Amino acid sequence: MKQPELYVSASPHIHSGITVSSIIRDFIFALLPAVFAGWFFFGWLALKVVLISSAAAVLTEILWDKLIGRPIDISDGSALFTGLMLGLLLSNQVPWWIPALGAMVAIVAGKELFGGLGNHPFNSALVGWTFLAISYQDILENYPMPEPRFLLQAGESLAYPAIYTLKDSGVDAVVDVPWQDFILGNVPGEIGAICMVAILLGGAYLLYRRVITWHIPVCFIGTVWIFGYITSLIDPETYASGTFHVLAGWTLLGAFFLAPELGTAPVTPGGKIAYGIGCGLLTMIIRIWGMYMEGIPFAILLMNAVTPLLDKIRPKVVGRVREIA
Repeated sequence: MKQPELYVSASPHIHSGITVSSIIRDFIFALLPAVFAGWFFFGWLALKVVLISSAAAVLTEILWDKLIGRPIDISDGSALFTGLMLGLLLSNQVPWWIPALGAMVAIVAGKELFGGLGNHPFNSALVGWTFLAISYQDILENYPMPEPRFLLQAGESLAYPAIYTLKDSGVDAVVDVPWQDFILGNVPGEIGAICMVAILLGGAYLLYRRVITWHIPVCFIGTVWIFGYITSLIDPETYASGTFHVLAGWTLLGAFFLAPELGTAPVTPGGKIAYGIGCGLLTMIIRIWGMYMEGIPFAILLMNAVTPLLDKIRPKVVGRVREIA
């Protein structure tokens, strides 16, 4: 009689049903409110930029796979998410080749040269954006005034993004901007970074789905607010409040979507807390004293570089190992 064969495989033995594809789909779904807000305030040109960036990212990955002889597989959605994220970081006034070029750099230099999905140490969308920001700064800094599709009147308190206005003209130039303009997104800025309501909806969805945890967003946003609060107490005529720094710029987008990207952020609770605090500190240092207007992308990329070290922060093991003579 033939004996039954025993198969031994590596853990986990019970699959939770969560896959890489499902996680990335959740990220894409969570970005849809920001895409809608970009169209609502900046019109069809905003969707054009997002679509070009997304298509260029997917096409680049297909061509790269074909070039190196790897089976073509874009079903995980990572290329689409990278292109979508990059498009939301741009103005709707950029020429068509800017999102296309940025997406190509994001996929090749930001992901594929390191071995593909799961191997890249830096946020690939930010790699593409940083390349564009350094190479074509004047083109990227052409920001239109918002033109809401319906219900709202266009915000007229700012002619440039709030962080730019603060750095160029001081606190007095931004102190009278209505908070509702920041919350709704009725201000000049990037396609997907201006509407706090849309970003918070997406962030809440990611937390509900347990795609991300609270550690990075809370520590990131809290550090930005505390830093801004302290500096504004020291010199309120020079430094803006912590609330301003949370609502203006990329703070919420960075905290919920860019910083917690799986694979480039720490996985341990202690590492996530240190990572979030580091992102917040670097953001404020660059914003207040650095040469660049927005500190979020550079802060996250710098913290990406130390993620392997932060992953070594682990809970203390209870008990001890008995030495054997």
